[in-house]
Amino acid sequence: MAQPGILTGDGSATLFHREVGEHYHSLSGAHLEARYRFIEPCRVTRTALAQGQVRILDIGFGLGTNLGWAIHDIQRKAPGAAIEIVSLERDLLDEEQLKPFFRALPEARLSVMLHHLVQQRRSIEPGLRLTLLVGEAEQLIDTVEGRFDAVFLDPFSPKRNPGPWRADFLRAVRNRMVEGGILSTYSSARRVRLSLLRSGWQIGLGPAVGMKSSGTVASAGLVQPPLPPLDEKLQRKLARQVNSGQEEDQ
Repeated sequence: MAQPGILTGDGSATLFHREVGEHYHSLSGAHLEARYRFIEPCRVTRTALAQGQVRILDIGFGLGTNLGWAIHDIQRKAPGAAIEIVSLERDLLDEEQLKPFFRALPEARLSVMLHHLVQQRRSIEPGLRLTLLVGEAEQLIDTVEGRFDAVFLDPFSPKRNPGPWRADFLRAVRNRMVEGGILSTYSSARRVRLSLLRSGWQIGLGPAVGMKSSGTVASAGLVQPPLPPLDEKLQRKLARQVNSGQEEDQ
């Protein structure tokens, strides 16, 4: 059960999930995190401009913040581009709990759209197709079709929700990416980075948001410009562990 809203550093609110024991967003700023931890490093507006379309896999619908801001930013910066987002959520909150977070998005129409998505699990309008799948991500991924340009990897932490961080799941996600597709996550845990490497991703340093440490970005093949590199010493250490098979996923 999620507790009432908690104000974050950018003036937007998040929730604390009592059973999980974690907040849905960084306390530095829920909206700040959506834009600068996920949307920007995944280069979704650049892709939409270049291709005229973009497909996003949103792992952890949560309060709808990442999804809502992605739609807003892409439509503002790449008008006319077709957007498709498939969102996975293990523990969907009820509409009354979600209502204030939908209303806090930058456009009122986004709130209406996300309410419809939660009710119907699908929202389709010209140039925009949204799908919400509810259940364990490890099972849902087998039902997801097509190739994606970007992944927002934003479930609860590996300690609290280990499934979406394991190499077998991340390999399934990797297999659904276009060449050069980008994943971004808030986690900088060594185990997560090892799982990404073992499942075929190339990894780099994600952006820091507020007081939080840098996360991790990953690509399905080479990208231009290249991902921000990890510290050279850390890269060598991770490579040795991957090659030796140390710290295999449990």
